[in-house]
Amino acid sequence: ASRGIEFDLLPWCQQQHLPVMAYCPLAQAGRLRDGLLENATVREIAHGHDVSAAQVLLAWVISHKGVMAIPKAASVAHVKENAAALDLTLSADELSQLDRAFPAPGRKTPLDVV
Repeated sequence: ASRGIEFDLLPWCQQQHLPVMAYCPLAQAGRLRDGLLENATVREIAHGHDVSAAQVLLAWVISHKGVMAIPKAASVAHVKENAAALDLTLSADELSQLDRAFPAPGRKTPLDVV
């Protein structure tokens, strides 16, 4: 839901072959970003793969070249669910649907701080 990094920082890091760490990609200040898991596009894609909405969102985050994620996990089961996102391959159409649902910024945008 917050893609400010994608306007100029992520492309620069990719050009420099520098990895980017998405720290708590689904949460802001200890709480889930508003509406992410309830988004209709995310839920439809999740249903199609028989996975959770969080797994779809994590797979989308790490589908970007050079991006890794450290999602929050409160239990062993949550860690396992997050790890299963590594096995989820989203199609080009699904990635496009997510990009439309959560558009990247068209101008420099302040970065979120967790």
